[in-house]
Amino acid sequence: MTPHVEPTRSSFALALLLAGSAACVVGRDYHPPEPALAPEWSEPVPAGPAAGDDWWNAFGDPELSVLVDRALRSSPDLRAAVARVRAARAERGIVAAALYPTVDATASYSNSRLSENGFLKGLDPGGSLPGAIAPGQQIDLEQIGLEASWELDLFGLHRRAVEEAEAQAELELYGLDDALVSLAAEVADGYVELCGLRHRLDLARANEASLRESLDVVRERSQAGLTGEVELARAETALAGARARVPELEAAARVAEHRLETLVGVQPGELAAELAGSRPVPAAPDALAAGIPSELLRRRPDVRMAERALAAATAASSAARADLLPHFSLTGTFGLQSQSLSDLASWDSRFWVVGPAVRWPLLDFGRRKSVIAERDARVDEAQAAYDSRVLAALADVENALARLARADARNSALADAERSSARAAALTDELYRNGLGEYEARLETNREHRVAEDAQVLGRVDQARDAIALFRALGGGWETAREQLSASLPPGSR
Repeated sequence: MTPHVEPTRSSFALALLLAGSAACVVGRDYHPPEPALAPEWSEPVPAGPAAGDDWWNAFGDPELSVLVDRALRSSPDLRAAVARVRAARAERGIVAAALYPTVDATASYSNSRLSENGFLKGLDPGGSLPGAIAPGQQIDLEQIGLEASWELDLFGLHRRAVEEAEAQAELELYGLDDALVSLAAEVADGYVELCGLRHRLDLARANEASLRESLDVVRERSQAGLTGEVELARAETALAGARARVPELEAAARVAEHRLETLVGVQPGELAAELAGSRPVPAAPDALAAGIPSELLRRRPDVRMAERALAAATAASSAARADLLPHFSLTGTFGLQSQSLSDLASWDSRFWVVGPAVRWPLLDFGRRKSVIAERDARVDEAQAAYDSRVLAALADVENALARLARADARNSALADAERSSARAAALTDELYRNGLGEYEARLETNREHRVAEDAQVLGRVDQARDAIALFRALGGGWETAREQLSASLPPGSR
């Protein structure tokens, strides 16, 4: 028959402690900051609907879309970010486990002999009392059971730790989103750079061929006595400079190609065939609407990371305050114990030890108060970092809008300059061939035309890069990209 245990005052007190453990949480509750933002951007915003989350497709370049999608599937940096998300989720589980009891199964066997010269010396080894111990006696003891312990979270120490771990896990998830945004933007930027370099390389090679032809003309005129050595030397110098420009641009194009390969997650040279040849610089899409500033804080992963860092710091500060208060715990051991294995399963072999415990730090020479001061300073630091990140995000958008608003006017002027310089170069070339112009004027107008052509290409590259910078500043691209990684993420992160 199981013995009946009458309730005691201590059990009632324990029940009250358990009832209150879910309500008393020390420290300040976290509330997300709500910075005051302007209702609109100060810079002009392009008209039209915003591009979709897969904004790289808005450039209308199939190769660009393929490269971005491939990078989002195979980038080592993204795999590392996914691993950090998994680790943070696991850490949250480790911390949350402290809220619940732990139970261990135990089993042991021991054989001991009591010393004849120890504290039992002088006792009769043949004592007649049942169960009496005697000097020189050997004792076998078998034991199986369960050991349980539970630290009651009366003041929210462990719950605050869970809040901190959850904020850290969400921070890592937003860190993954930030890596996705950055990767898509870096791939697009690298591809635009490569296209621009290939176009400029074509112009440099065409210029080299033109100067080589010009040198032939000068040599013919020199042989006919129509020009002097100075003109011939200047023509040779111009050709040598053009020849030097070609390998410079070839090297820059190879570096840009290797940059893309690294971002995509392949070894150098693997994309050489796919990226071979010249291609036009992708045109900046018209769909560039930037929304309003308040939407930026919800879209920018780095801003959300800073907010989660502030939440984690606030929870850590509250946990430090809870650590100042008493720690209550319950421990218990339940099992069977016998000196004979045959009696171990007997009901009479049962034993238990149950009891509450309290620990309250009284003297630590200010260590815990110093921890609180340190955690409070971390909160202030996280708040300042959040404010700084918000300002930087707003500036990123405003800067990209400022450049884009003036890109069309700049490129129009560059196109006019290229047309005018081409006409001037053609006229001076014709005059020189007819013996009516100076060679110095011909060289100068040709140089101006080359500079204008190169500037026009760079203008298109800069405009496309500014559009990419705006998409990046707006935090676009992570929703679609995260869907592609959903199989790699832990539950609750998708």
